[in-house]
Amino acid sequence: MIQKLLVIRLSALGDIAMTVPVVASLCRQYPDIEVTMLTSRMGEKIYRAVLADVTNLRVKGIDVKRDYHGIGGLNRLYHELKAEGFDAVADLHDVLRTKWLNLRFSLHRTPKAHIDKGRADKKALVAHKCQEQLKTSIERYREVFGQLGLPVTLDFEPQPLASDVTLAATNNIGIAPFAQHRGKIYPKEQMLRVIALLISRVADLHIYLLGGPDEQAELDAWAERNPSRITNTAGRQTLADDLRLMSRLDCIISMDSANMHMASLVGCRAVSIWGATDVRAGFFGYRQRPEDAVSLPLECRPCSIYGNKPCKFGDYRCMTGISPEIVVERVLSK
Repeated sequence: MIQKLLVIRLSALGDIAMTVPVVASLCRQYPDIEVTMLTSRMGEKIYRAVLADVTNLRVKGIDVKRDYHGIGGLNRLYHELKAEGFDAVADLHDVLRTKWLNLRFSLHRTPKAHIDKGRADKKALVAHKCQEQLKTSIERYREVFGQLGLPVTLDFEPQPLASDVTLAATNNIGIAPFAQHRGKIYPKEQMLRVIALLISRVADLHIYLLGGPDEQAELDAWAERNPSRITNTAGRQTLADDLRLMSRLDCIISMDSANMHMASLVGCRAVSIWGATDVRAGFFGYRQRPEDAVSLPLECRPCSIYGNKPCKFGDYRCMTGISPEIVVERVLSK
């Protein structure tokens, strides 16, 4: 019988965000199990903002590269976790670090289960040998708990967060224009055109730009083009502040990025732009509308699961070919 369960997902931020609906549902359906979520420091902030009222959930945020570096560091982490007396381990990551932890737990006969990432299916999708929708990451996470005898029905309902944010206009739209890889980023001039079109077409509209501290200077320049209608929040807010703001917005325009997933957790509609990657790989936002995913039907896409592969044509036509007008029309379609 499982009374204390360790759940592991250490990175990346979007993938961590996708664990939230599953872990929230798990905690609701098994109130007698004490669940510990081992994640990154940023992941911890998402959990604390969205699931602060879940009483049988404890979140442990770590910087594994800095604080538990190498085999020695992982062994130290294992001993810290082992001392807590977990009855089972659910590995939602399945990378070398978590495989090592799983091995150590196995040696002490602690039941464990790990995610099946469907690597062969994803490889077939990129090779254009498969055109079907693959299992979502959320479904793959759910299956891990089923392996431990804890079947989970997804019943997480995204809710706006309590917030004292005062919005600047009647209509408020967020734009998160960046992603980790170029194949997932809509071109700057085209996004600026999206902003101009929205401002010209929607009365009493305000645009909020979202990003990290490294993007603050760039987005400041964007905001300076129309300071009465555009506010740059990048570098000026915490992650929890971003979530609170998103929960009040009418819509957010995002890439295939963590911002899409964070918006999904607080009930914010996300119009997402997809270039090198594809929703069929299973990384679409929780309960987002399929018609809000903007992409082009090119034979060359998807060329990558994560968007980190250089464009074979050099022009990233999967992104440059998406007109600003298409994005704006999708935003304005209710």
